[in-house]
Amino acid sequence: MPPHPTFFVKKSVYDRLGGFNLDLKLSADYELMLRFIHKEKIKIAYLPEIIVKMRMGGISNTSFFVKLKANMEDKLAWKLNGVKPGWFTTIRKPLKKLSQYFVKS
Repeated sequence: MPPHPTFFVKKSVYDRLGGFNLDLKLSADYELMLRFIHKEKIKIAYLPEIIVKMRMGGISNTSFFVKLKANMEDKLAWKLNGVKPGWFTTIRKPLKKLSQYFVKS
């Protein structure tokens, strides 16, 4: 899944497929990308250039309990879009975020 600040989509895609699901407070961006890329199979392209530098953190990474809630919303996003990730993805995504708690900014 691409980092959300680097995910550019034509307005016509939003018009056709809808915008953010605001019922998801922490995973609305993730759900939107799942819907567009995996469910609706929009055409995507990789741009091999650095165009955005992100800092570690974000609202979903402020505490363990917020991260837990975000992880539950991620699972709901999978369900809403009929995505059935393998066991590796269900473990890797939350574990990858753990490093943010140990990296000094």
